[in-house]
Amino acid sequence: MSQRPQQKMINLGYALNLADDANLPSSKRIKLREKPVPALKKGQVLIKMLAAPVNPSDLVYLLGKYGLAPNNGAYVGFEGVGIVIDANAGLYGKWLTGKRVAVSAQPGEDGLWAKYAITKANYCLPVRKSISDEQAATLIVNPCTSVCLVERAKQLGAKAIVINAAASQVGKGVIRYAKRHNIKTIATVRSQSNLEVLQQLGADKVLLTTDEKYSEQLANACQHYQASVLLDSVAAEDTPRVLKAMPNGSTAIVYGRLTETYHPLGGLFSVADVIFRDIKIEGFWLAKYMRDANPLQVFQLSRRVQSLFAQGIFHTDIYQTAGFEDFPAALDHYAQHKSDGKVILKPEQ
Repeated sequence: MSQRPQQKMINLGYALNLADDANLPSSKRIKLREKPVPALKKGQVLIKMLAAPVNPSDLVYLLGKYGLAPNNGAYVGFEGVGIVIDANAGLYGKWLTGKRVAVSAQPGEDGLWAKYAITKANYCLPVRKSISDEQAATLIVNPCTSVCLVERAKQLGAKAIVINAAASQVGKGVIRYAKRHNIKTIATVRSQSNLEVLQQLGADKVLLTTDEKYSEQLANACQHYQASVLLDSVAAEDTPRVLKAMPNGSTAIVYGRLTETYHPLGGLFSVADVIFRDIKIEGFWLAKYMRDANPLQVFQLSRRVQSLFAQGIFHTDIYQTAGFEDFPAALDHYAQHKSDGKVILKPEQ
C-alpha cells in the first residue's frame, strides 16, 4: 500500500483548456495549473516526471478530436519518462519503486506534462541506463508504432511498403526497421529538404508529393518494388491517391491523420478500389495494441525497441527541450514544423 501522503503534494502542469475556435494555436489550448496529487488507487504508481515529448496525437487531443474524449482541466501528454517514487500496485509496484521508467498516461486520467504523474503500473517500462532521458521519453509511442507497423506488413507478406509523411519520427523508424527485415521502402514527403535526409537514412525511393510527375513516379516505384502495404498517417485524399498507384490486393494501414487536415474529422477511400481491386483498409492504434496485448508481449516489444535504441538503429530527433516557461512557444513550433524534431518538456529545466 502507498505510504506517501500524496494528498498534501501539489502538482504543476499543463492542463487541457478546451476552446471552440478551431484557429487557435496549440499554446492557447493548454493552461498551467496547480492541483493536489490524489491518493493512489490500487494498481497505480506515482512518478516524478523527468521529460515528456509532444506527439501528433497530443496535438489532435488538444483539438478535442482524438479517440479519447477530451478531459477539460486534466493534464495533457501521452508519454514520457520519470522515476517511480511511490506505488500501490503489489509486488510489481514495489519492484518499480526507485526505477526510471518509460511511461504511458492512463486513458481518461491526468496526462504527463506535469511535475508528477499517476498511471497504472503495467504502463511503466523500466529503461536501460544507456538511454538518455530525452530518448527514453520518446520510447513508447513512435518507436513501438514503427515496429508494430512493420511487423504487421510482414504478416501481410509485403516485399515493399509505401510510407507517407515519411520524415516523421514514425516514418524514420519504419525505414530503419524495415531495412533490417529486407523490406523495401518508398517514402513520400512534402518538403524538398527531406529528400536527402531519408535517402541517407536508407529509404529505397523518396518522392516529393508536390512534383508534377509524382503520380507517375509513385506508380512506377510501386510496380518496381511490388509495394503492397501503405502505412498511412496522412489519410484524407492521400489514401486513395496512393492506393491507386499500388497493385490489386494492397492494404492501407491507417494510423493517423495530419493535424492540420482535421477539419472535418474523417477519411476518404475509393469504393471502386475496395470492390473491384480487393483493396483493404485497416487501422492501427498503439493504445489498443498495448491494452489487448498480454504483459509478456508488451515486455518483449519494450526490450526490442530499447535494443534498437542501444544499437543506434532507432534515434529520435530532438529539436528543443523546454521548461514550463518556454514550453508553449516550443509547442507551437512543433505543431507547424514536426519534421524539425521533437519538443520535450522537462519540468525541472
